[in-house]
Amino acid sequence: MVKVTPDPPRFPSEDALLHRRATDHYLKASAPDAPTFILNDNLSFEDALAHAADLLQCAVETAHSSRDAMNAQQLAVMHLVEMAKGVVDRALECVQPR
Repeated sequence: MVKVTPDPPRFPSEDALLHRRATDHYLKASAPDAPTFILNDNLSFEDALAHAADLLQCAVETAHSSRDAMNAQQLAVMHLVEMAKGVVDRALECVQPR
């Protein structure tokens, strides 16, 4: 098929602008001062504890899956995470209605 209408000319300045905008958009999220995630301001105390417990559970399970390859410092960090999970779980038990 023969194309009757040619493509419009490309302007290098437009390409550079688009490239810079895309780079700025995607690299801002990985900037060192950018937060890794943002908490909802309406998050209640109980919900925050529940989310913290879930995140700590994920950290514990991830650590357990790679336990054989851990050095002493990593094992110590895993122990601290497990202790933090226990504390958060206990706090969550105290907050939940009986």
